Amino acid sequence: MPTRQPLPDDDETGGLLRAMQQREDWFRAVFEGSAMGIAVVDMQGRVIEANTPFQRIVGRTAGELKDTPFVDLDHPDDRERNQAQFKRLVTGHVSNYQMELRYVDRAGEPFPVRLTTSVVRAADGRARFCVAMVDDLTQRTRAEEEREELEERLRHLALHDPLTGLPNRVLLAERMTECVTSLKSEPGSHCGVLFLDLDRFKNVNDSLGHGVGDEMLRQVAVRLATCGRPGDTVARFGGDEFIIFLSRVTGRDEALAVAAQVREVLSAPLELGSYRTYTSASIGIALTESTDESPDELLRNADMAMYHARAVGGSRTAVFDASMHKAVLERLGLENDLRAALARSELRLFFQPIVSLRTGEVVACEALARWEHPIHGRVPPDRFISLAEDTGLIGPLGSWVLGEAARQLAEWRATLPMAAKLEVTVNLSPAQLREPGLVDEVADTLGEHGLPPAALKLELTESSLVEDPATAAGVLRALKKRQVQVYLDDFGTGYSSLSTLHRLPLDALKIDRSFVAGMDGGTTGAHKGAEIVRTIVALARSLGVRVVGEGVESHEQLAALHALGCDFAQGYLISQPLPADEFAESFLTGDPPLAWREGHRFL
Repeated sequence: MPTRQPLPDDDETGGLLRAMQQREDWFRAVFEGSAMGIAVVDMQGRVIEANTPFQRIVGRTAGELKDTPFVDLDHPDDRERNQAQFKRLVTGHVSNYQMELRYVDRAGEPFPVRLTTSVVRAADGRARFCVAMVDDLTQRTRAEEEREELEERLRHLALHDPLTGLPNRVLLAERMTECVTSLKSEPGSHCGVLFLDLDRFKNVNDSLGHGVGDEMLRQVAVRLATCGRPGDTVARFGGDEFIIFLSRVTGRDEALAVAAQVREVLSAPLELGSYRTYTSASIGIALTESTDESPDELLRNADMAMYHARAVGGSRTAVFDASMHKAVLERLGLENDLRAALARSELRLFFQPIVSLRTGEVVACEALARWEHPIHGRVPPDRFISLAEDTGLIGPLGSWVLGEAARQLAEWRATLPMAAKLEVTVNLSPAQLREPGLVDEVADTLGEHGLPPAALKLELTESSLVEDPATAAGVLRALKKRQVQVYLDDFGTGYSSLSTLHRLPLDALKIDRSFVAGMDGGTTGAHKGAEIVRTIVALARSLGVRVVGEGVESHEQLAALHALGCDFAQGYLISQPLPADEFAESFLTGDPPLAWREGHRFL
């Protein structure tokens, strides 16, 4: 930087120089006091002076930098780009430029920086020197890489079944949609679905235990993966159901050939630890008949065909045809029955306890709807709830669950001392989240039963948030203003980006039961399961929310959740869902049974 000269006596000239010196004084203060790296460079590109932050960033002393061409700091692959820009600067084509490039440290290791270079001119417009300002982007780049890695891990979790490693429903739907859409431009082409349901899996699971059942599913998955051709997708649909999606198929004979291959690979015995067992599958096949068919329709048709195969004895293969629409008519009958079920008092609420992993106490319960049909008996929840969602009945059903759960909780709190601080969680469907009157309905329900907002937790799935993140965020913020807490249910089975999660006012994540089940035993799979849970707990901590482990069925799982820092647990180890009177008797009166806590000193 030029040395200050004595000011001349001439007032006009002296005033001009004084103004220049004031600017230089200001620049000197910025240069020496800035936390940013700044170097003064002459018009030939040599370093005249560098402040302390600049020296620290490049790892060189002021003496080492003196008279050094500042482009010598660049990575060789970036130097030519910087030189070209500097040439445009000194020739007056630009007054400044900015770029991201790599510098090289003393050890020869590259690191990212942002460089801003500009010209400082005298009052007469003559270029005096250049200023190079440098930001070290190392931390930002590292943070971005870590975030991308975590995003990728979460996306992989969201798109793959944690037990088998196969694609899950979400990834299957993506690939089916892409393929079915492409068929519209390929007349005469078909795709197909094989819907597989394992025979006798329930017997193995119930008699030999869930660990053996899980190992059976893993081995079956490995065998089924060999049946997929290039372009096909072998996915786990849920439970003991698998899908083989045929991206291109000439007709039913080709699909039947794949089904025959499935039967062949499943015919060999399964070695499950000390057990040997056999399995087969009921297989339903559906092929696209027109370009207007959606992936959902194709799956429904294959599902109907599978149920037809099972109905005629199991271990069979059936191809969907129009005669199977009788099952659809039966479903419509069930829909009509569901419309009247509330009025006939066929629906009841069961309650499953949620315990603190710090104290072992029951702090909350999840309200779960159950349907006792007068003819068909107990209808599985997944069947009538999915039916309600498909037919628009989820709104009335959800309102009844919300009101009945609040009523029951208020009754317990008023009559049972042990229930004075009990809380209840209620599931919300994506359709309910879209209802404009949801927030007012929740507030009115709490007010009607005299419950504080903190007594109610609303559970949402990731899929309901991903469908319309903006609307979901608005509803959640409105609930937050009413002090109603929101839990994200089945976390890890859908896909919600970190940026979306950070914007949502959540209070807790509920780890899906599949991840909890994956922690059992000392196998590599169990280690991976624990790492998945550890990742979710770490994510929850970064979001400032609590964690609930679902589907706990063993003491080993409970201990692992506690060791990993999970706050709460829920599952059959503690209790299956119970009718209101049985739940009260077991957990809200006298001395509740604590057998599930035996052997756990941390409780």
